[in-house]
Amino acid sequence: MPNCYGDCTTCTSSHASIQEMYLQTKELGIETTFDRYRNQLPQCGFGTEGVCCQLCSHGPCRITPKAPRAICGATADTIAARNLLRLEAHGLSAYCHQLEEAIHTLKATAQGKTPYAIREEGKLREIAGLVGLDDSKEKNALALDLAEVLTHELRKGTEEPLALVELLAPKARLQKWSGLGIIPGGPLSELRDALTMAMSNINTDPVSLLLTAMRLSIATGYMGLVATITLQDIILGNPQIGKTRADLGVLDLETVNIVAHGHVPYVAVAVLQEIAGNETLLEKARKAGASGIKLYGSMDTGQELLQRLGTAGQGFGGQLGNWLTQELMVATGAVDLVMMDLNCSIPGMKLAADKFHTRLVSVSHVLRMEGVTDNLDYKPEKVKEQAVQLIEMAIEAYQNRGKVNPVHIPPHQSEVIAGVGVESLLNILGGSLNPLLEVIKSGQIKGIAAVVGCTNNRNGHDSASLTLIKELLKRDILVITAGCVSSGAQIEGLQTLEANSLAGDKLQSICTALGIPPVLNFGSCIDIGRIGIAVTAIANTLGVDTSDLPVAASAPEYLEQKAVADGIFAVAFGLLTHLGPVPPVAGAPLVTKILTCDAEDLTGGKVSVEQDMVKAADIIEAHIQAKREKLGI
Repeated sequence: MPNCYGDCTTCTSSHASIQEMYLQTKELGIETTFDRYRNQLPQCGFGTEGVCCQLCSHGPCRITPKAPRAICGATADTIAARNLLRLEAHGLSAYCHQLEEAIHTLKATAQGKTPYAIREEGKLREIAGLVGLDDSKEKNALALDLAEVLTHELRKGTEEPLALVELLAPKARLQKWSGLGIIPGGPLSELRDALTMAMSNINTDPVSLLLTAMRLSIATGYMGLVATITLQDIILGNPQIGKTRADLGVLDLETVNIVAHGHVPYVAVAVLQEIAGNETLLEKARKAGASGIKLYGSMDTGQELLQRLGTAGQGFGGQLGNWLTQELMVATGAVDLVMMDLNCSIPGMKLAADKFHTRLVSVSHVLRMEGVTDNLDYKPEKVKEQAVQLIEMAIEAYQNRGKVNPVHIPPHQSEVIAGVGVESLLNILGGSLNPLLEVIKSGQIKGIAAVVGCTNNRNGHDSASLTLIKELLKRDILVITAGCVSSGAQIEGLQTLEANSLAGDKLQSICTALGIPPVLNFGSCIDIGRIGIAVTAIANTLGVDTSDLPVAASAPEYLEQKAVADGIFAVAFGLLTHLGPVPPVAGAPLVTKILTCDAEDLTGGKVSVEQDMVKAADIIEAHIQAKREKLGI
C-alpha cells in the first residue's frame, strides 16, 4: 500500500487487520505511530543526511553550502561517520546486554535455580570443545565453565582477538579482516574505545571511524548474535519446524490473554510452563469467567517462541505482529497484560493502554516507561515465581475487560510454518547441505536472499519488504527472513506451502518437493546469526569465501541501532547489503562512496540503497547472477 501523508482515514500498513484496527483507534480517539509520523513531516533534511552534529556546546552544527565545515572544522564525512559509529555502538551495547543475560541464565540453570534445563547437551559440548574446554565433563559443570569463558570473552581487552571470531569465521574472512586491522577484542572494551573515539575532536578521520564501525560489527556478529543464540538454544532447545497462526485475529475472546513483547524469550517460556502445568492458575482464570489462559507472541520475543513450537507447550496462541502492531493489538481491547522486555516498547503503547484495561509490565531492568509502575525485572532464579505473579496480574486485569472501551478483534489470521535453523534445515535436507547446493548449482534455485530486520512508517508498514520478497520469489530466489520482517511475511501467508504459487516455476518445484514454503523463517533479529552460520557452512562446503556466494542481504525497512550493527556486519561479512530507507550518510560524499562502492574492494561487501523495491530486486538478482558466473554454475 503506498504511503499516505495527507489527512487520510487509513494508515500506511500493508495488512488488512492493521487498517481495520487503525479505523477503530480513530473512533476511540487514540493517536498511533501512523498519526505521529504524519505529524512529524516534513522531517529535518540535515538529520536525514547525517550532517548534523550536537556533540559539543558550540553546536548544533549542520553542513550546508554556506558552511561546509562545522565550527571545529569537521566535515560532513567526519560527522556522518561519527554518527554512524555511535549508532553501531548503541546496537552492540544492546546485544551485549542480551548476551550477558543469557550467560547469567545458563549459570543459574546449571545450578538448578531456574525452571529451564540444558535441552541441547550436544550443542553445549560442541561449543565447549571448540573454545578449549574439557567437553567430557558433567553437563552442568561444563555449562558453568562455558559461562565463565564467555564472560571473559565479553570483558577482555581490545588487544586480544575474540576467540569465537578466530574459531568460527571463514579463513578468507579472517585474512581480509586481519589485513584491515578490524578483528575485534572483547566487545565491552571495543565499545569503550569506540565511544571515546566518537567524542568531539578525538577521531575525526572518516575512514578510521568506518573501519572501527566494522570492527564493532564483527564483535556483534560473533558475540552479540552467534554466542547469544547458541546459549538460548542450549537452554530452550534448537529450532523445530512447527505450525501456528499469526495476525490479530488469533486473539481469543474467551481466554485471559498475555502478550510477550520484545526480544528476550525467558520470561515468556516460564509463563508458558505455568499455563501448561499450574492447575491452580487455570482454576483462578475459570473463576474469573475465562475459559483458560493464552500467551501470544509480539515482535521478536514471539519469533523466539515460534522457533521452538515443539517445546513451547500448551497455551501458545500465536504471533500477533511486529513492533508497529503494538498499539493496535492493545486497541483490540482483548489484551489483558503485556510483558515488555528489552527494546521496541514505545511510549505510544501506554497511551493506547490508558484507553483500555490492559496492564503493561516491564520484565527487564533496563526498560522503564513513563506512567508504568509495574516493574517485575527478570531474574533467572526467581522467574518461576515471577511467571505466576504475571499470570495472576493478567487474570485480575481480565475481569475489567470491556468496561472501559469495547472489544474489537479483527477476523484476519494466517497459518505459519516456522522453526527453521541450521539443524532443522539439515533434517529437511537429509542431514547434508548437498541437496541445497545441487539445486543452486543447477539453477533451480538461483540464489538466496536474507530479507531481515525491522519495519517502519517511512517505507510503509511492511510494504517495502513484502514487495521485495514477492519480486525475489518470482525470480527463483529463495528468501530467508528474521526479525520484524518475519511477522509481516507471516501475516500475509508467505510462510505457508500455499505461498509456493508466488514463486518462479523452478523454485516452486523445489519447495513443493521438500515440503517447505519459499520464505523460510529463521526467527528473531538475533537469529540473523543463524543466517551467518548457514552462509558460513555453505561457503566452507564449497571451499570459497562468503563474498563469492550467490547470496545477498536486505533490510528494506530497518529502524534502529541494532539493525545498523547487523547491516554493517553483513558488509564486513562480504555480502551485498540492500538498505531502506537510505542510511543517514547521504550528505557525506566520501562515506557514501566507501559504503556503496569502495567497501567491495576491502571486504567483498557493499551497500545498495535503491528505494524502488522492484529495481532493488533487479540489483540483487544481477548480483546473484554475477556470483554464479564467477563460480562457473
